[in-house]
Amino acid sequence: MKSDYPKILDLLNRRLELVRELIAVGDRWRRAFIGLRLDQSERCAVEEERLAAQICALDMEIATLEVEPSLGKQANPIPTEAGFGEPTAIDHSGPEIREALERMSALQMELKQSNEIRKSILKRSKITIGALRNLFNSHSATYAAPAEHSTGTIYEELV
Repeated sequence: MKSDYPKILDLLNRRLELVRELIAVGDRWRRAFIGLRLDQSERCAVEEERLAAQICALDMEIATLEVEPSLGKQANPIPTEAGFGEPTAIDHSGPEIREALERMSALQMELKQSNEIRKSILKRSKITIGALRNLFNSHSATYAAPAEHSTGTIYEELV
């Protein structure tokens, strides 16, 4: 419906802002994690979860709006983990919506690259932790308290 057009445009723009913020928080997480500031990286992870929930809610709201009466219920995009499953279901006749969808596509690619970087960081961290655990486990017997030293030398004679 034409009355939904401004609302859809507003929702798409809000989603774009949230995705930009999500990318920025992911960048802060990466710097905190690499800098071993785990408390800050945990705060960033909580913030990312909050933003992801807001984006999901926006996706559901966009999916419930009827965009084109001629398509009926098929006009609603199906939200997926990576964004909209059927971007062609949205009415592309408006230039503002078309531009918003193009910006969203570019941001989704940037978010995907950011996620790939995070994935490689976590994979390398897992390998490093595994190596450190193997090192500790193989030498853990040698980490016993040293024997007490006496002040003199003891000589024993076997008889």
